[in-house]
Amino acid sequence: METKSYPEITISQITRLAKVSRTSFYRNYEQKDSVISEFIKRRYDRLILDIKENHLDDLSKQLIAYLSYFKENPTIMPRLLDAGFEGMLLNEQTIYLNNLLQICHPGLKLEDYAISYQSGGIFMLLVWWVKQNYQTPLEDLVAYAHKHIMI
Repeated sequence: METKSYPEITISQITRLAKVSRTSFYRNYEQKDSVISEFIKRRYDRLILDIKENHLDDLSKQLIAYLSYFKENPTIMPRLLDAGFEGMLLNEQTIYLNNLLQICHPGLKLEDYAISYQSGGIFMLLVWWVKQNYQTPLEDLVAYAHKHIMI
């Protein structure tokens, strides 16, 4: 996705670059979108592990870690957004937020609709921040989220 738009990328190109056969590809993935989905899931799993390892116990610190990941890897989100993965990203982020709350805040019992609402706000804040090239200071975003979005 660094040199081609997502629709132009073929499974043959993916398997050639990954040095795996098409058979191996299809044994692990149904389609090329599955590769993106797996990448996103692994990033979120890694974020939860980092949060646990670094003992980031409060939601503001966890949000800082989350948003910082995208700022430190500034090409990931624009490429995924350009490829049309907003829905997948939002769904995976909502699953991530639910998992994060269960693991790091087990006493906080939220209905699914409340988690979806929180996730949507955080997601749109992230998308806005990415589209304006991370110009707004992270602290401003977290302060706003803490006041208006977060639990």
